[in-house]
Amino acid sequence: MVIPLKKKGLYVFVIILAVSAGLFCCKWYFGRCHVLPQCAATSVAEARVPPQETNTASTRRMLAAQVLVFRSRDYAQVEQCVINLKTAGVNTLIVRAFQNRGDRVYRFSRPQCKTGVYFETMHAPVVDPVLTRIVSIGHRHGLKVFAWMETRKMPLHLAHAEPFTALGYCFETRSFKPIPTWSIFDETVEKKLIGLYKDVVGSGIDGILIQDDLIMRQHEDFSSKAVALFAQETGRVLDPQILYHGVFQDEEGRWLVSRYSDTFWLWARWKNQKLLNLASTLIQAAKGANPDIEVAMNFMYESVTDPKNALAWLSQSLDEAMKLPIDFYAIMAYHRQMKKELRLSEGDAYNKISTMTATLLNAIDDPHKILMKVQMSDWDTRKLIPAHEASQVFKRINNQGRVSLAFIPYSPKSPLQVLGHYFQ
Repeated sequence: MVIPLKKKGLYVFVIILAVSAGLFCCKWYFGRCHVLPQCAATSVAEARVPPQETNTASTRRMLAAQVLVFRSRDYAQVEQCVINLKTAGVNTLIVRAFQNRGDRVYRFSRPQCKTGVYFETMHAPVVDPVLTRIVSIGHRHGLKVFAWMETRKMPLHLAHAEPFTALGYCFETRSFKPIPTWSIFDETVEKKLIGLYKDVVGSGIDGILIQDDLIMRQHEDFSSKAVALFAQETGRVLDPQILYHGVFQDEEGRWLVSRYSDTFWLWARWKNQKLLNLASTLIQAAKGANPDIEVAMNFMYESVTDPKNALAWLSQSLDEAMKLPIDFYAIMAYHRQMKKELRLSEGDAYNKISTMTATLLNAIDDPHKILMKVQMSDWDTRKLIPAHEASQVFKRINNQGRVSLAFIPYSPKSPLQVLGHYFQ
C-alpha cells in the first residue's frame, strides 16, 4: 500500500517521539536502580536527622529576668533596664506583682499602703497600680511580661486574718499554733485569690508565675476545716501521734521525723491534690479572662532530686503537676542553696544541676516547658554571684539541652555579658 507523503512524515515523527520517550524512561529506571542500592546500604542511624537538628518543642523558649525590685527612680530608668535586658537576649520579664512586709518598694511607685498588690483590684490593698505601665514598656521593646503572683502568702482584703490562717503542729511543744499563711480549705480565701488572678490579667500581662508558697509543709494544715474534710473524704483521723514516728532534734536545732505512717503519706498525697486543685482553679480563672495567658509554676529543687521527700516535706509532686495546663515548669535550681543545704562541693553542685536538667528532659517531652531558674545572688549575703560562677551553671544546663532559662534576681549589675552568651 502506498502511503501519502504527508501522512508518511507524520508517522515518522510519531515513531521518533516514541523512541525518545522510551530511551528517557530506560535512563530514569536504570539510574534509579543505581541509586537504590546506595540508600539501602546506609544505616538507619545515619539516615536519621541528628537530634540537635530536630525541634519537637511547641512552646516558645523563655529567656527571662525575674525582678524582685527595680531600683530605678523613674520609668525612664526602668525602660533603660528593659533595653539592656533585651540586648542581652532576654525575651520575658517576670515582675513582682505583690508587696509583703519587708519587701522593697518600687522606687518609682507612689505607695498608698505598706502591703498589697501592684494592679487594680477589690480583693487586696492596692499599693500603686504600676504593673500596667511596666507591661507597656516591656511590650514597646518586644518583651513579654509575667506577673509574679503569690497564693498562700498573698496580702488579701480580710479584716480579721486569724480565722482564715493555717494551723501547724509544733514538734517542740507538741501543740498546735497558727501559721502566717492562708488555709486553702477556706472558701473566702479561695474566692479572693480567684478574683486576684482574674484582675491581674486586666493589667495587660502576658503570663503569670505562681510563687512557691503553694505548698504545705509536713506539719500543716491542722485547721478545723482541713481536718474535717480529710476525715470525711478518707475516714482517717489527723493525729500527730499517728502521723510522725521517731521525732528528734538534730545538732542544728532542727526537728526531724525518722518515719512517717501510712496515714501521713495518704495525707501528703491528699494535700498535694488539694493544692493542685487550687492551682487548676486559678489557671482557669486567668485563662478565662484571657485564653492566651501563659502560666509558669515554681517547683522546689527537691521535686526533681528527691520526689518522695518533696511530697513529705512540701506536699509537692512534679509528676502530678504535669497533669495541669502549665506552660512552664519553673525549677528553682539554686546551686548555692543546694550546696549549703545538701552540703555539696562546688563541683558537686554543678553536677547536680546537670543531672536535674537531664532528668527533666527525660520526663517532659517539650524542652522549652522546662524553665531552669538560676540564682544570681547569695541568699545569705545578698552579694552578687561572680560572673564565672553564673557562667558555669548556665553552661551545665545548656550542655544537656535547649531548655528555657531564667535568672533571679535582676540587678543593674547583673552580668549581661554572660546572659548574652547563653540567652541565644
